[in-house]
Amino acid sequence: MRSISELLASVVFVFSSVISQENNVCPTFKDYYTIKNNSRCWYDLAAEYSAPEIIQRMGYPLLTYKVQTADGYILTMFRIPNDHINNPDARFTPIYLQHGLVATSASFLGKGRDSLAFVLSDAGYDVWLGNYRGNPYSEEHVNMTVFDQEYWNHGLDEVALLDIPAQYQTILDNTAPGSKIIFIGHSLGTTVSLMFASEYPERARKIMKMMVLLCPAYTLTNMVSPYKMLAPMGDFVLDTVRRLKLDRIVSHARELRRFVIPVCMESPELMRNCMQMYNLFYGPNTDLGPESIPVYFNQAPGGTSIKILNHAADFIKGNFRKYNYNELNYKVYGTPYSPKYDISKVHVPVYLVYSAQDWATTEADAMNLWRNLPKKSRHGMMKIDKDTFNHIDMVLGRHARQWVYDPLVRILNEAIRN
Repeated sequence: MRSISELLASVVFVFSSVISQENNVCPTFKDYYTIKNNSRCWYDLAAEYSAPEIIQRMGYPLLTYKVQTADGYILTMFRIPNDHINNPDARFTPIYLQHGLVATSASFLGKGRDSLAFVLSDAGYDVWLGNYRGNPYSEEHVNMTVFDQEYWNHGLDEVALLDIPAQYQTILDNTAPGSKIIFIGHSLGTTVSLMFASEYPERARKIMKMMVLLCPAYTLTNMVSPYKMLAPMGDFVLDTVRRLKLDRIVSHARELRRFVIPVCMESPELMRNCMQMYNLFYGPNTDLGPESIPVYFNQAPGGTSIKILNHAADFIKGNFRKYNYNELNYKVYGTPYSPKYDISKVHVPVYLVYSAQDWATTEADAMNLWRNLPKKSRHGMMKIDKDTFNHIDMVLGRHARQWVYDPLVRILNEAIRN
């Protein structure tokens, strides 16, 4: 918890930041038609600013780290350092937050003080926010730019086995000796953690306290979303994109936003229609209010390589393995098949959080992951059994703090005491 003086200073900072700002969010779609002079609408920092700006304007301290991977990508990490004294155990426990597909670390900052990153910081934790290669905060490379086609020639293997270890090492280099990391990931962010812990089980056991998987993405054969029908077309789409040299156009956040945002934010009706389209993937029964839609489109789409999308499509086919190069597998791996990620090798305590209304990462798939984990690694699970709480609600839902974050803090506090 923060001291009264710190809270007052934060309130003054936020108030001074927004006092002259115009309304940019409303609680209903109808309200958006009169947003400028509508007393029911208000100004939300997260609908306008970037991740580091949100942290600072909310009155929290910020440190920024540039992290170079073994293959030359330069990633950006944000840290909300912790100097609180009323949770001494948490104070020395770094928590790493990993965003999901086509997202950024801003996913954990979009609900004001009810955002996961700020809830964890207020609970006394040292919060680190990661950004994997290709998103707007991690577009640098030692000798390439996002305009080079080769820059986008990476998949989830590179994220899991190069980006994640580099960011973990940065945390360990800048925290107390012997610190162990609590990992919290959302959606595809959970996937890369499972891959890392499978590929480097001893390293993971040594440096990780536990893994919290929000909307865990392992095999996704039970996906309800109609997007499931696109999975068999992944290789064809990838080959077409590369043949036409459109890798950057379909991968780069700037290009994606140039198309999506003007369309989806054109009018309240288009805002509603766009979110209905997105919810065909997330699940139609949502806790996401209209006030969060400008926040969502300020943060997404975050950009990601078409190869990552194709790799994710392989999970829908029931596979949890390294990237499948088909006829080139023997050249890449020395075998005709791409190697599997064996989660029976995961020796880090795992805590699952899943929603009954999630159409992307379903309850059935969460249970499949649970059964395949070693018994000693099954730390626990939380089911969000609400009629309106889907995949994206885990980070932007109106009740995410009440139903997920506050209970999760209690679980983390108990874990670090044991």
